[in-house]
Parts: sequence; structure tokens; C-alpha cells
Amino acid sequence: MKLALVTLSLILLGSLPIAAQKKNRDRDAKIMSELMELKSLVRAWDGAYVKGDTATLDRLLATEFAFVGGPNKADYLASFKTRPADSVQSALSTDIQIQVYGDTAVLTGIDTISGRRKSESYEAKWLYMDVWIKRDGRWQCVKTYSSPASH
Repeated sequence: MKLALVTLSLILLGSLPIAAQKKNRDRDAKIMSELMELKSLVRAWDGAYVKGDTATLDRLLATEFAFVGGPNKADYLASFKTRPADSVQSALSTDIQIQVYGDTAVLTGIDTISGRRKSESYEAKWLYMDVWIKRDGRWQCVKTYSSPASH
């Protein structure tokens, strides 16, 4: 009887690391999926910014969205109505880094925006940090901070 209990205990203890490894793999796969989704949302924001697609931006930004020290969601979306159509020709986020904390993610990157202003070409680089939350099964940005990138 003792031998049977010892054997059963060893079998159960031996299976714990396997269960923990599977749980870790599942968690890592979920996080990787979240990271890929967030990167695609950043790309969608870049594309919507270039096109002036306020419907897409409205979906990406939470109701309480605001820039740190800047416009809120309504003001940001309204700014596209007065922006000349060809003023932004491209927007590309690079150096994207994401940390996911449950239903919250902090994302940093560099956004390179180019276009035309008063018939002259320009390129501006912005270092930014976004805070995204997952609400009702989808990610939305609640806060962003940006400043001119030094490189």
C-alpha cells in the first residue's frame, strides 16, 4: 500500500512540470497573439491617419482617449476636417515595443510622417507611447504621448 502511494505521488509530482510548461506555452501564445493584434492596430492607425479615415480612428480610440497635454478624441477627429488632403503622404511606425499586462498594454514606437506643407516636402519623426486597453474583447487606445524624436 505504501509503495502504491509513493508511486502515485511520484507520478503526480512528475506531471506538474508538464502541466506548468503547457500553461506557460498557452500564456506565451496568447501574449504573442495580442502583440500581433496590437501591431496591426498601430498599422491601421497609421493608414487611417494618412487617409484621414476618421471612422477607423473612431473605432481604434476609446471614448476617453486623449493626448497627454493635447487634444481629446473629439478634437483629434475634428482636426482631420481642416487638414489639407495631401498634407500627409505616409505614416510609418517603427521600433515598436509592447508590454502586455492583462487587459492593458503599453506600446512605444517611432512614427515617421511625411507629406507636403505649402508645396514643400517634410518628414517628421515622433517618439510616442500609447496605453491600450482591451474592453469588450477589442483593443482601444486610451492615452498617447508624443514628442519630436531626436534621431
